[in-house]
Amino acid sequence: MTFDFKLPEQLQALFPDYHTPNETSPYEYAKAQGVQYPNYTPWKMEPLEEIKDIEEKGKLASKDKSSLLNAATSVRNITPLTGTEILGLSLAKLSDSQKNDLAKLAAERGVVVFRAQDDLDIREQVRFGSYFGPPHIHQESGIIPDIPWVHAVYKDENSHKGLRSQVWHSDVPYELNSAGLTTLRFDTIPSQGGDTMFANGYAIYESLNPGFRAYLETLSAVHSGYGQLSIAQSEGRTTRRPPLETVHPLVRTNPITGLKSLYISENFTTAIVGLEKKLSDVLLRYLFDYVNNALQFQVRLSWGKHDVAVWDNRSHFHTGVFDYYPEVRHGTRVIALANKAYFDPNSKLLSEYEG
Repeated sequence: MTFDFKLPEQLQALFPDYHTPNETSPYEYAKAQGVQYPNYTPWKMEPLEEIKDIEEKGKLASKDKSSLLNAATSVRNITPLTGTEILGLSLAKLSDSQKNDLAKLAAERGVVVFRAQDDLDIREQVRFGSYFGPPHIHQESGIIPDIPWVHAVYKDENSHKGLRSQVWHSDVPYELNSAGLTTLRFDTIPSQGGDTMFANGYAIYESLNPGFRAYLETLSAVHSGYGQLSIAQSEGRTTRRPPLETVHPLVRTNPITGLKSLYISENFTTAIVGLEKKLSDVLLRYLFDYVNNALQFQVRLSWGKHDVAVWDNRSHFHTGVFDYYPEVRHGTRVIALANKAYFDPNSKLLSEYEG
């Protein structure tokens, strides 16, 4: 089914004549039109409800992912556990079976990189993402007026507070539905720096003490969108829908691989259910620091124009590196929503994975 690009009702009348050309950077087009970018014009959405039974495309993949990997001119693992680079393929032209294989590979390797995807224009990126699940609209971040399913990853000479986003996380964990397969494409990159780092959540989890892991598997954590609300209000913005505080398992199972990983984000995970605040804070601080320091499970990606990273947001961590101020860095992110987080006590560790 092709994505129909029907705008939310309250957004339809705000920019009736605004149409981002496919071949143009949304950032460059907005600048030429004299329109705020990303755009924070207030509009409202209905509160989100959980979407159930989203098909797991990675479960349809072949075990060896041959339809994807055999079609590439080069497949290179960037580090032993995290990150794979694929050359010679166009994401915009992948078959359904190749997309299924990609979903599985992203779940396994944390992130898959495709270079110079010039034909994956802004709408094609949304269409591509929508194959894996409903595209997400952010609760408060600035949007592209005619394509709100795209999150602008954008900083320029006015981004004095860019370091606050330099933190290991999974995207929007406060939502009822998890962020699933995610694509990030850059069309404007700084002359130096601006890398993105990814970390393998399965490997990080398995490296913890076995007794500690057993305890963590009994816990749930609170993920809050109220921090984003506070920042928005302090900067004179509003949210499009009521923010959420959602409880998810502290250890979750990836439905494609059946593997365990921590489900925490330093900028969103606020408490562990059932523990007094002081103990909860200490435990979360330990886990945040553990992820920060797990260098052996991390990969650092440098960007070229129109490079695309594809990752499974449910089981792996990422962070931008804000070392390029005051230069411009602009990319477009599309999140395909996935089913709600869960923990299966029969799920396995990375070392037990059989593919």
